[in-house]
Amino acid sequence: MSGQAGITLMGKFSIAQKLGFAALGGMAAIAAIVGYTYFSVDAHRWDGEVIDLAGRQRMLVQSAMKEVLLNSAGMQSSPDQTLRAFEQTLEALVNGGLAPDNLSTGTTILLSPVSVPDAQTSYARQKGLLQDFRSLANAFIALPANDPRRQAKLAELMQSSQSLSAAANDFVQSVDTHSDSKLGIVMRNDILLGLLASLAAIFMTLAIGRNIVRPLKACVERSHDIAVGNLKVDYLSVTSEDEIGVLSASFNSMLDSLRDIASRTRMVTENLNASAAEIFATTKEQAAATRQQAAAVQQITATVEEINQSGKQVAERAKHVSGSAQSMANASNVGLQAVESIVKAMEGIRHQAGSVADNIVTLSERTQAIGEIIATVTDIAEQSNLVALNAAIEAADAREDGRRFAVVANEIKNLADQAKDATRRVRNILEEIQRGINTSVLLTEEAMKRVEYGREKVTVADDAIRKMTANVAESANAFQQIGGATNQQQIGFEQVVQALQEIRQASQQTASSTGQLEAAAGGFNSLSQQLRDVVEKYRV
Repeated sequence: MSGQAGITLMGKFSIAQKLGFAALGGMAAIAAIVGYTYFSVDAHRWDGEVIDLAGRQRMLVQSAMKEVLLNSAGMQSSPDQTLRAFEQTLEALVNGGLAPDNLSTGTTILLSPVSVPDAQTSYARQKGLLQDFRSLANAFIALPANDPRRQAKLAELMQSSQSLSAAANDFVQSVDTHSDSKLGIVMRNDILLGLLASLAAIFMTLAIGRNIVRPLKACVERSHDIAVGNLKVDYLSVTSEDEIGVLSASFNSMLDSLRDIASRTRMVTENLNASAAEIFATTKEQAAATRQQAAAVQQITATVEEINQSGKQVAERAKHVSGSAQSMANASNVGLQAVESIVKAMEGIRHQAGSVADNIVTLSERTQAIGEIIATVTDIAEQSNLVALNAAIEAADAREDGRRFAVVANEIKNLADQAKDATRRVRNILEEIQRGINTSVLLTEEAMKRVEYGREKVTVADDAIRKMTANVAESANAFQQIGGATNQQQIGFEQVVQALQEIRQASQQTASSTGQLEAAAGGFNSLSQQLRDVVEKYRV
């Protein structure tokens, strides 16, 4: 079996394993996207914490301003702690470190440096504004309540607070913008990863589908060619060890089996056709010989009837010879001549009867030969039946792909059964012919005996007539003997005629049986031709 090719790396895995690899690849891609998104969202959550802390800076500035105003009003309130929390938070946001998380409880949070452009510039600006705000706040608190400069200092302090709050707000917006930018990058990367994963999934799906669909398509095309009788199709290429590869190898094995079965069936059909033609030709020859035999028997019968009429004439003449010696002498001469003719005729009858016996023996031998041929045909039909059975088994193993071939196998089996039935009928006809031939042989032997008996009687008559012609004085006694001999001869002739009639009837029956045999052989030849036409459908 051909069709074997190099096994690729993917060909060493089954279809289920290939699909499993594709599923694992898809799951890995999804896991990578989910992991990347998770860490990106977690980072964005920390950016939210940073934004909250940066936004709290504005609140701290406002709280510090409120505390300065309260302190200037004579209340016990100092902005130093608030400004210190502002400074620590700014330091942790820009350079990393611990930052106050809850001002009431004093808990802290560890921050990483923000990766905001111009973060150091914003840090330096806020540090400077913080120092100015602290100096102005201390100076404003140090002024007496009735100091006319308090109003100007308050305006400067308010202006410094607004500047510091604006710087903190700018930093918050910078951090927020940077966070939004990172979130956009994350979304873009998620989209790119999704597209890459989709392309990889499409590529793997196409690759696996190609490895599955192309061999199946080739298998379907070759199965269609086989269904229409073309067994010259190429083998399927076996490039994998998965289910498709096993299917291709099984298809190639099935193709080899179909080719072998078709070749054997064609060979058996050719032999069967040749045997049928030989039987048909032999039957035609036998029919022709039988017709010739019937014609010969008809001629013999006519000849014997003529001899019978001559014998009657001799008997009539012998009755009238006794009245006159001269008439008796003349009659004796006539009788001598008639007896000689009778001897010749009897000899001819004996030879013709011998020919009939030889023809019947030949017919018997040919009938036996036909029986042997029919036995051969029966064996061929049984072999065809066995081949059909094997083909049906192979078609059953092939299931759906072998359904059409199962129909052909069934047709071969039916033709083989019909051939067996035809040979059985021919064998029965031959047995009837053989029995008829045996009867004809017995009748022919009896006829030969009677012809020999008649020939002996004719010889006696010949001797009597010769003696009668030699001795006229004893003519009366001789004529009486001739009359008796003639009567006996007449009886013998009648018996011969009756035997020949029986032979003619047997010959007619033989001819009829031979015609039936010829018709049966023709039918068998037609059946073998039909079987040959069915087998010719498959091109090997």
